Amino acid sequence: MAEKILRCLDESFETDGLYISAFNADTGHEEGVTYLWDTKELESELGPEDFKKFCQVYDISADGNFDGRNHLVRKNNVQLIRIEEKLLAIRKKRNQPTHDDKILCGINALTAISLIQVGRSLQRPDLEDKAATLVKKLLETFWNGTSLGHSFYEGILQRQSFLADAGALLLAVTMLYETDESWAGIMSLMSDYVKSFKVNGNWIESEAEDFQKVHASWFDHPVPSSVSLAETALTRVALLSGREATPVTFRRPHQSDFYNINALMANDHFHLYTTKVPAPWNDIPANSIQKRGTPETDCYDGTCRFLVDISFIAFIGAPARRALERENIMTLEDLSKWSEKEISKLHGMGPGTIPKLKKALKDNGLSFKS
Repeated sequence: MAEKILRCLDESFETDGLYISAFNADTGHEEGVTYLWDTKELESELGPEDFKKFCQVYDISADGNFDGRNHLVRKNNVQLIRIEEKLLAIRKKRNQPTHDDKILCGINALTAISLIQVGRSLQRPDLEDKAATLVKKLLETFWNGTSLGHSFYEGILQRQSFLADAGALLLAVTMLYETDESWAGIMSLMSDYVKSFKVNGNWIESEAEDFQKVHASWFDHPVPSSVSLAETALTRVALLSGREATPVTFRRPHQSDFYNINALMANDHFHLYTTKVPAPWNDIPANSIQKRGTPETDCYDGTCRFLVDISFIAFIGAPARRALERENIMTLEDLSKWSEKEISKLHGMGPGTIPKLKKALKDNGLSFKS
């Protein structure tokens, strides 16, 4: 299903690296005509054997389910790729509905987020690369260094700023940063920009010179609200930057489902992985955030566990332990890359510590560098 949605995005919505807004429901003032099928047409095009297979998977009838024709609705998940490809080719030859070619910044940012998520789930880094290209294109098109535009149509940029656009774009940037720290600068810049929409403790959707101030929505359906996007993005920025997130209260289910994801993160119910290199997303819980650094840990619900064996430092004094941590010596393998003389010179490293370190190295088949 995810791959078919990706294909639909590429074939129907993508244009010049960005995604248009929508397709009309009607073609030539007749609703749904491009997508509807007469039973006799299906039987003629498919032949008796394939038509029978098709009817076992799709709800097909002579009376149809929409103005006497059939809008294709599945009854089960049986794969019919060859037959579906044949019908899709036929459908593409029909008159097509008109479409809304506006490029909306926020919707494109949400598309980038989706590409990142599906890339992680399907283990396809090319999709995250595509998301990065999309975000760069959005910044080139809508960001002027101080504010973010809203829409682009026929060469005209609508410069009015909206929290929904800013929150969605920052959220996408935070996800890209998890894999590529070169996004740190724009993440910091966009974070400050999103915060500018909060006035006297209240989130503002937009404020124009010729119109009254519009307060932002908290309602999460059918898409994440402006407030949820902004607060989730800022929570992620804090966690990825090594700062504490501010705990928040959970809100009513269904109406605030996306906001409650932010609440999970802010209240320490997401795993925060700190690793030297990115961990495979399929190897860690779905409720996880990643950042680079040492020591390598998994922090969750007020407790951090080490991801590597650092038990050898438990037997040395605090000054010596801090000396090793300052040099990012977190494993015996790290320690073996140093000479005994180099370790002895570290501030806080007492003479009684060296024999303990040598023993720990020897017990694990290692030694100080010659």
